[in-house]
Amino acid sequence: MTDNSNRLIKSEIKGRNVIYYLTTEDDLHNVKNNSLLGDIFSVLASLAVGGIISVILTRATGIQLEQETMNVLDILMKVFIVAAVIFAVFTAYFYYQSLITIKKIKGSGAVKSLTSADQREDIKATRAENEIVTKESRLQIVKAEYWTQKKRLDVTEELRRMIVNNKLETIASNDIKGDPDKGIRKRLTIEYKFDGIAITKEFKEHDKVVIP
Repeated sequence: MTDNSNRLIKSEIKGRNVIYYLTTEDDLHNVKNNSLLGDIFSVLASLAVGGIISVILTRATGIQLEQETMNVLDILMKVFIVAAVIFAVFTAYFYYQSLITIKKIKGSGAVKSLTSADQREDIKATRAENEIVTKESRLQIVKAEYWTQKKRLDVTEELRRMIVNNKLETIASNDIKGDPDKGIRKRLTIEYKFDGIAITKEFKEHDKVVIP
């Protein structure tokens, strides 16, 4: 009995290599506009070349054309030649601009799909780093105001920058961002989340602020 196992068709599934380029809406808009203008001038250049061919054929096939007609054909020939050159230059320019923008997009960076063990490891490492950052960001300042009954000052971003190792330590004072109401004692109200739990605390001016 003959062994036909080596003749069987063997299949192998391989991952598809997909590359996503980092770009912006402006770059994509520029590529689209330049390509569109390039196409328009390309059509106009083709029409001008068609006009040149038509004039040549008319002069070649015309029998005993009047001198006035010949003069008109000469003028048309010059007009079509100039137009063809101008349109061809614009076509080349806009296509070149499209290529420059595409090159810029490709040079901005690329994210590849999972195609190898090394890439899988890189993705896993990136995800692990993101998880670590997420876990470390236990303290989140939702909103903070330094205020009196008359005026309020948003100090949310200032307090966020003071967080060190998921802890905020400062003094409720004008040094945070300024004095919203001179001569009046201020209060500092902080809305924050710690491990996802929403908490609101209020401090008087010159109080020591420690969160959590």
